[in-house]
Amino acid sequence: MSKVYAKKGRWLQWGGGIAIVVALLLDLVGWMPMPFLERLEWQTYDTRVRATLSEEADPSLAIIDIDERSLYEVGQWPWPRTVVAELVEMLFETYDAGLLGVDIVFAEPEGRVLESYWETLVSDYPELEERSPPESGDAVLADTLANYPVVLGHYFQASAAVDDPPPVGALPSPVAVSEGDSLAVPEPERFTSNLPKLQQSAMGGGFFDNPRVDDDGVFRRVPLLQRWEGELYPSLPLAMLMAMIGGPTIDPQVGEGAGVAQLEALDVGGFKIPVDNQGAALVPWYGERGHFAYISAVDVINERVEPEALAGKTLILGASAPGLMDLRSTPVGSVFPGPEVNMTLLAGMLHQSFKAQPPWVAGAELVSLVLLGALMTFLYPRLSAPVLLAVSAGLLGMTLGGNLWAWQQGLVLPLASFAVLLVLQMLWHLALNFLRESQHKRWVAERFGQYVPPKLVDDMVDSGESLGLAGEERELTVLFSDVRGFTAFSESIPPAELTLVMNRLLTPLTGAIHAHDGTIDKYMGDAIMAFWGAPIHDAAHAEHALEGAFAMLEALEDINQIFTQEGKPALAMGVGLNTGPMSVGNMGSSFRMAYTVMGDNVNLGSRLEGLTKAYGVSVLVSESTAQQAPNWCFRKLDKVRVKGRSAPLWVLEPLGKWKALTQSQREWQAAFEQAVALYQAASLSEAQAAFNALEDQQDSPTQLYLQRIAYFQQTPPPADWDGVWTHVDK
Repeated sequence: MSKVYAKKGRWLQWGGGIAIVVALLLDLVGWMPMPFLERLEWQTYDTRVRATLSEEADPSLAIIDIDERSLYEVGQWPWPRTVVAELVEMLFETYDAGLLGVDIVFAEPEGRVLESYWETLVSDYPELEERSPPESGDAVLADTLANYPVVLGHYFQASAAVDDPPPVGALPSPVAVSEGDSLAVPEPERFTSNLPKLQQSAMGGGFFDNPRVDDDGVFRRVPLLQRWEGELYPSLPLAMLMAMIGGPTIDPQVGEGAGVAQLEALDVGGFKIPVDNQGAALVPWYGERGHFAYISAVDVINERVEPEALAGKTLILGASAPGLMDLRSTPVGSVFPGPEVNMTLLAGMLHQSFKAQPPWVAGAELVSLVLLGALMTFLYPRLSAPVLLAVSAGLLGMTLGGNLWAWQQGLVLPLASFAVLLVLQMLWHLALNFLRESQHKRWVAERFGQYVPPKLVDDMVDSGESLGLAGEERELTVLFSDVRGFTAFSESIPPAELTLVMNRLLTPLTGAIHAHDGTIDKYMGDAIMAFWGAPIHDAAHAEHALEGAFAMLEALEDINQIFTQEGKPALAMGVGLNTGPMSVGNMGSSFRMAYTVMGDNVNLGSRLEGLTKAYGVSVLVSESTAQQAPNWCFRKLDKVRVKGRSAPLWVLEPLGKWKALTQSQREWQAAFEQAVALYQAASLSEAQAAFNALEDQQDSPTQLYLQRIAYFQQTPPPADWDGVWTHVDK
């Protein structure tokens, strides 16, 4: 193809590759967000989570579950506070639990309900007037909480509507955070917490809402701190951890990301929790729903649990019953109980198994996208489609492998942007490769289709060679063929039929040449000129030319069978082959051009074809052709000077491929060449005896040599005779 077209195609590939990289960078910096990329990143994150879940659960952690069976046996929720108090008391007194977190809010006082019911009971049973109302369930629960290590839960509301009620209940004491004023944590607009008397009796409290749920509704990241009226409050798992280690001051760890100081982790009494700049941690998922031990609350109340089953354990009281609406969508399950989310976070804190996404990850992603994008943009246009696919697969494998390795080390690196970059770059360059190859094939077909067979055109395209019509010198093998006696043959048929006969003759001969990757140069009446090794390079051009020559002879035999059946005379053909440097290209005038070969070696091929009649053989080749066809067996016929050349050369007849010859044929070839050697050495008597000893006395070259020897016996050659026979005819 033209250099202009190739240059335009290269710029198009570069431009598209650069556009892909720029689009991804604009998404990364937030100037042109692409939501599908964010969702794809979520999906790749979830896939990595599910692929690396742990099989073992921490036996020191368990969930006291308000499940469907508990609601069936105890009654619908909310239960009387005295029942809850009984449950809490039994957990610590009967089962010796270590710590209890409560994933439930007791926001409404129970006392008002009891008082209204008491008045009704007194009116129905006057004897109750002398008795005081029963003790409030809230008071009972508050007294119980004061005796045990219990951390209550509450929830914040990120935004409040105009008609929403004011905050309900009392918040626990805030946590101490060094330099906490600078943290960009969520600041809700409302909260719902426990009754003041309950919260004051408890050991502490923490929120269990999540303002950082992703847009697809999936829990992946949960904030550990939220700010209310300037004070910082911990999440329920963080509050439980602080209760276990004595409520230390939280120390924020700040790192550098994109040249800006950003929150990187929270140090809680030596427990380091990786967080993002808003204080949210990636939930360290351990398993699917039920990974941690679930114990039905009603079994605890009815003492159906083994006494040692809960001894010293850290527990969370919560609900998995669907009707209580404490179910979440997570990467490990679309229906996941909220208490187990909090237990997972607490387990991650205790085992220090969080995944981290430090601030430098964004900068590393930007640099990596630029470098990888530049590599593909400028490398891919130089690759063929198969190599491009292989390189893309390798790069994708390296990206996935490196990402998974980082994941195993606790680092969450982005994956979606790199996967999209690789796929889009691959598809873009493959599409342009396909377009370029289509254009190239059309260009080749337009320029070479008139010279070479369609199969060779396809080979030329597939080879990826830079093809042109300008003249150049190459080593080629040229073939000349001529039908003997065709003039007399043509005189025996009507002139109107001659064109049809010529087509019937040349078509199968041309097919034989094309079948062996030859290029037709020209037709000269009944003669054909062809060559091998151009326009596409062919390292085995000599062998392919020989195969084509023998295929032409076989095709002629088939034609003769048809001609003889039609009453026409059979035809013979001579073929000459020569190998050597030749000038090949589009040659001619401004009126007409032809893709052809020229040079002295071309003329020699024509001379060899002319000599086939003199030696009575069908095919003659030069020594240079024979040297490049080691799989073929040749017999040296004669050392000659041809018209137009002063230097002598050997002419040889191909007998077939070595592997196809019998032992007797090989011995005959050796005996013939021995006889020729005696002749060349001027040992005429010995040569005559050697030729007479050959079994095939009807062999034309043998008869030719016997005639020469008989002549030289009558007229001896000069003393300096070199054994060369000079041909004066073309």
